[in-house]
Amino acid sequence: MAEDIAKDPVAVSPQEVSRWLEAGEIVLVDVRETKEYDHEHISGALLLPLSSFEADVFPVLTGKPVVLHCAIGKRSAAAGRMLIKAGHARVLHMDGGLTAWKAAGLGVEEAIDPPGEADNVAPLFLCPTPGAVLREEYLAPAGLTAEALAGAIGVAVSTLTRFMAGERAVDAELSLRLARYFSTASDFWLQLQIEHDLERTRHALGETIRAAIRPRAA
Repeated sequence: MAEDIAKDPVAVSPQEVSRWLEAGEIVLVDVRETKEYDHEHISGALLLPLSSFEADVFPVLTGKPVVLHCAIGKRSAAAGRMLIKAGHARVLHMDGGLTAWKAAGLGVEEAIDPPGEADNVAPLFLCPTPGAVLREEYLAPAGLTAEALAGAIGVAVSTLTRFMAGERAVDAELSLRLARYFSTASDFWLQLQIEHDLERTRHALGETIRAAIRPRAA
């Protein structure tokens, strides 16, 4: 796979994207809006609408190349240029978008909900809650229970279970306690919370904020 990227993202064919996606070699990101995604989308694609796209805080979760796609390739190319300008490498976009994907005979997942239900389908997000990271990447691999961890770091079990369920945000004290126990940076858990909160807020209010506020001229 070519990785030399200049000012524009490399346009790749739907057939290439399909092969890479099946082999687990890429992260596929859909930059269409939520309603478009809910109507139909490529299985395995993550959703990050262009209306709430912030290149400077775009999360990098793996070392895999990022492939962006939209409906016909215009929005994904624009998002790719934003990422490259912000310093991201290995950014590609799917030529022709979902239209070309379907024209090539490749499948999509379609909404099967009754009319009016699609708006209730939650999009896929790139930034999990810090509680989910704790549960899936720290406790599960080590075979630790919430009770054992709560005792080790000196917090109530209910505090930890609510945190892992996404019902409680991490604060500075809990971040320090978790950092001490797992030998992470002291702000690691706070940064996860910030990325999670920013992503949700951009999704919910990004378009409104962009329309209401004009950047101050230098």
